Amino acid sequence: MPASAIVQNTQSRQPSLSNAEVDSVVRKFQSSYADTFDRRDAKGMAALFTDDATFQNGGEVMQGRATIEANLVRLMAKLPPGTRLEDRATSSRVIAPNVIACHGISHRIAPNGIPTEMYFVRVLVRQGDRWLLAATQIARPSTLPKSSSQPK
Repeated sequence: MPASAIVQNTQSRQPSLSNAEVDSVVRKFQSSYADTFDRRDAKGMAALFTDDATFQNGGEVMQGRATIEANLVRLMAKLPPGTRLEDRATSSRVIAPNVIACHGISHRIAPNGIPTEMYFVRVLVRQGDRWLLAATQIARPSTLPKSSSQPK
């Protein structure tokens, strides 16, 4: 079922989640996401996405679970063994019944301990008893120097 249909079909049927429930959903999802990444389980990670999910990584946009899985296979093959993922949600909230928006910071940590910092936005939707990723965007911090008018 497309994510948009889930939102439309459930808006009046489900009570809103408490902040504690949102935090629990996000933590559990992040744990599963990082675990599949750490194990280089592209199929398992792709299973965390809806069938029609959108994944944007930098300038590349992928649509659909099968395309996302193929991309994850290529990405994971390039990573040094032992690279792991750590996510930290900085903000999460219900944006509609059964829909959570989450912003956060990811660190892809190489075996030498050097992290690559990335920012993410994720849209999680409830399908049955599971929370799946309907859309995500990953961006890297800007390498441009801050202007003198920006706080340091």
